[in-house]
Amino acid sequence: MARKKVVITDEELKPIVLMTKKEKRGSVLWIIFIFAIFIAVAIYLPDITLYVNNYLNNGDITTNIPNNPVDEDNDEEEVEEIEEYNISSDLKIEMEEFDFSNIVVENDTISFSVTNKTENMLEFSSLNYFVNLYTSGKMLIQRIMLRDTSIAPSETKILTYDLKSSNPGIISISKITVDEYPAHIVNTDDAGNGTLKCQKDYEVVSYLLKDNKVYAIDDVFQVEATDANYGSLYSSYVALSTTYNSINGITSSVNVENNLLTFSTSINLNYVTENAFNSKIYYPLNTDAKVMNFELEASGYTCN
Repeated sequence: MARKKVVITDEELKPIVLMTKKEKRGSVLWIIFIFAIFIAVAIYLPDITLYVNNYLNNGDITTNIPNNPVDEDNDEEEVEEIEEYNISSDLKIEMEEFDFSNIVVENDTISFSVTNKTENMLEFSSLNYFVNLYTSGKMLIQRIMLRDTSIAPSETKILTYDLKSSNPGIISISKITVDEYPAHIVNTDDAGNGTLKCQKDYEVVSYLLKDNKVYAIDDVFQVEATDANYGSLYSSYVALSTTYNSINGITSSVNVENNLLTFSTSINLNYVTENAFNSKIYYPLNTDAKVMNFELEASGYTCN
């Protein structure tokens, strides 16, 4: 709050006639009046002294002002402005740690080159960077989380992602912290139990929640025998199932029935440590639903 200043003018003090009094000996009222003035002066003498000293020394008077007044404007958080760019192949976006270039939109995908400008390995899984895509009218149509890649110093990688809309016209890049994620409250029963279900391609992953925080995960992949990727996926699922079953708190299986391949994994997060498996979508115990919903939606999943 700005400090308020009382301005005192340096005009010569002039005598002021407070009242006139008729001389009358023995006036009881006059004696009472003089006595009252004497008492008032005695009571307010410290304040009068402070007033005079402040005036003579500083030329202003400060009352009840703290030693370190706080400017209310400084309490307001600074809002970071996110720069937006029209998408083009010759666009280059320079960030503090990396550069984006060669942005191409075609065949329902977007690709771009990312160059590490630092002397350290860039692990995007922990950096919380998002690519934001807008229509030409600046309506947000998709957010892509950059978390599935690592880039060595001075290295350039080309990243490609599927598009939900084939016509983005504007792009921006922003760092969004977990505290800034929007709230997401999952419907629950009377005991506070609920499920956040997210789907992408062959996979449906269900996060079992208690009071909006995860305690277990059920992950299911299903592939038809006629799918072109059936053979390679079957081999991958068998290998993953063997690995997962070696971890305390995880049970996994691969079954084929009626020409349908099903790979199921159940994770009890009360027994599984955070780094027990290499999967970005297997969140640790008590992760809030807003984190999973926001990050999975930005990773191509559809959640409800």
